[in-house]
Amino acid sequence: MENKRLAYSYVRMSTEKQVKGDSLRRQVEWSKSYALRSDLDLQEQTYNDIGISAWKGKNRTDGALGLFIERVKDGIIPANSYLLVENLDRLSRMTPLEALDLFKDLLKSGITVVARGEWDDEEVYTWETINRSASQLQATISVMLRANRESERKSQLIRAAFDGKREKSQKGIKTNHAPPSWITPTKVAKGEYVYALNEKADTIRWIFEQSANGVGFDKIARMLNEKAIPTLRPSKRGWWYTNVAKIVENRSAIGEYQSLSEEKGKYLPKGDPIAGFYPAVVSNDLWLRAQKSTHKNRKGGRAGTRFSNLFDGLACCAHCQSPMYMQNNSRSGHQFQYLVCSANWRKLKSLDGRPICQHGTFRFRYKQAEQLVLDNVDEFGVSDQLRIKRASDEVLQADEAIADLTMKLADINRALRRFAQTFQEVDENELPDLVAVMKQREIEKKNTQIKLENFEHERAVAVARQAQLDPATAIRALRLEWEAADNDDATRYGLRVRCNRAMNEFIDFISFDSNEQTYTVVLFGGLRAYRFKNQALVRGPISQRPHVIDLSLYVHAFAEQWTGDYVKKLRDFKQKLST
Repeated sequence: MENKRLAYSYVRMSTEKQVKGDSLRRQVEWSKSYALRSDLDLQEQTYNDIGISAWKGKNRTDGALGLFIERVKDGIIPANSYLLVENLDRLSRMTPLEALDLFKDLLKSGITVVARGEWDDEEVYTWETINRSASQLQATISVMLRANRESERKSQLIRAAFDGKREKSQKGIKTNHAPPSWITPTKVAKGEYVYALNEKADTIRWIFEQSANGVGFDKIARMLNEKAIPTLRPSKRGWWYTNVAKIVENRSAIGEYQSLSEEKGKYLPKGDPIAGFYPAVVSNDLWLRAQKSTHKNRKGGRAGTRFSNLFDGLACCAHCQSPMYMQNNSRSGHQFQYLVCSANWRKLKSLDGRPICQHGTFRFRYKQAEQLVLDNVDEFGVSDQLRIKRASDEVLQADEAIADLTMKLADINRALRRFAQTFQEVDENELPDLVAVMKQREIEKKNTQIKLENFEHERAVAVARQAQLDPATAIRALRLEWEAADNDDATRYGLRVRCNRAMNEFIDFISFDSNEQTYTVVLFGGLRAYRFKNQALVRGPISQRPHVIDLSLYVHAFAEQWTGDYVKKLRDFKQKLST
């Protein structure tokens, strides 16, 4: 009996309000109906982009559609599967050529796209049909053009509305329906509000007073967590120094309002700030003293240029599973780095007032931990389970992408040369438009070059994998390179970032136990663990063989239960570390 081809439903809505209407139900029911009529196996997992716009392609770069495409490329989703959408404009509202590139990626990977039209007609798109049928190609481009123009028009209307609000604000009319969290708006007329300070104002004043007294932002955040004072917006992560810094630097605290305008995806100030727009929560004098006060830990440590923490995204507290926090201490002219439990260090408390972590109190010497883990990557890498699969396919995919980008780059360069020749022939009135087009081409050229470099790097990695190089071997090579490039911060930073990515390929997490003063490297999908003992009062390089914990016997005895539970817990844990 032949297996049915798989089908997946893709739903995109620009706002969450649309979910409450009939649109979502209509799309889901149509997907089920089409799969039944076409003898397809509709998968339970639906790829939803709710509240994500397709105008700038965010559903491709940051949304579920991008995830779907990546899973097709990785072979997780079979290449002959179906993607069911209510309309082609659900996929993209970018410019027609950009939308066509996205559509080509889907079809070229082997996916069949089925779109439901405005009159309930159903159009089936494949790589073969779109190349064979001129009418289908023309209709597709027409849909993409219409979708882009609709989004552009909506954007213009929104910008006009914002400009109108901005003009009213300049006249003293209170138009902002979303003021800072310590201010409550009350609607008095259409588009007009009155403002009053709420219960959070006392917290804001206290923060300014502490800052004016010279207390660092990091210390203020820990004091707020220790007092179990809720954040301005509900959050389980508690207060961070960045939260405090944004409050202290916010001129809304003295009543100012700065209107913003969206430019190329970024909100930038537009017009002069309006004094006295909001009720002031602090005086001008207190605000100025809070700005001028200096403290060595005022804004915390910056990320730096050397990518200090190789365990980023991997290190966690064994007692509460919170991420480990990198702490820098200067003593006797020397800089020391420690890993501490972030929940314990920041004094986080649960809703009932109890500390989230009481046991994660030990400070682990970071350089010692990094050295011991890196010294033993060869042992981590001896297992056949680390051999990379599908290396040949990865090389072929990279070659194809490199070829496409190389041709695109050549086209852009030819266009730029033509523009340069045209400069001598055009009238002066046409020069500004020509310069604008050339600038756009230069941006395209730069972006294409970056993509080309990335694919060339991915191809080099794939070739290394094809030659039976495992991540552990790559880590050893990267380590030698960055140690040789000690005075070149840019090169060293890039090498350590690549090392961190390689470690994430086969290390599940590194658990730091304050009670035992040990850290355990868990890898192979939970099959094996290597435990190291923290060594105190040791100067210079150290040597230590880890205690090996083989979990494979337990895994084989309870294979299905272990795999399911472990994968779920690991996925949840990784998500927690990333946030």
